[in-house]
Amino acid sequence: MKKEYKILLIALLAVGLIDILGSVTSRLLDFNYSYLSPISFVIYGTTAFLATRNRNLATGVLFGASLDLFDSTIGLKISMFLNANTGDSVIELTTVLWVLTAIVMTALGALVGLVGGGLARMTKKKSTTAQQS
Repeated sequence: MKKEYKILLIALLAVGLIDILGSVTSRLLDFNYSYLSPISFVIYGTTAFLATRNRNLATGVLFGASLDLFDSTIGLKISMFLNANTGDSVIELTTVLWVLTAIVMTALGALVGLVGGGLARMTKKKSTTAQQS
C-alpha cells in the first residue's frame, strides 16, 4: 500500500474514533459535541499536508474533501446513533438536509485540504531553497 493511502486510512480511523469517543463523552460529561469540530479540521489539514508532501497538492485537497465527506455522512450517523450531546439544537435531519450538509462540508474539507497542502508546498519550497544555498 502506498504511503499516502496509509496516511488517509489512519486519518479515517482517527476521525471515526473522534466521532465515537466524542459522542459518548459529550453525553457523559455534558458538553456540546460540536466543540470537537476543530480537532477534526486539524486532522483534515494535517492529512492534506502529509499527502501533499508525499504526492501532490491535488491529493492533499482530495484527501481533505474525502475526510470531511466521511465525517459529514458516516460520522454524523455514528454521532446520532450514539446520541451525542448537540445542545439545545433540535434539527430534523431530512435526506435533503443531509445531502446539502455533506456537499457543503466536503467543499469545506477541500478548502482545509488546500490550506494544508499549500503549507506543505510552501515548506517544501523553503527547504529546497535552503538546501540549494
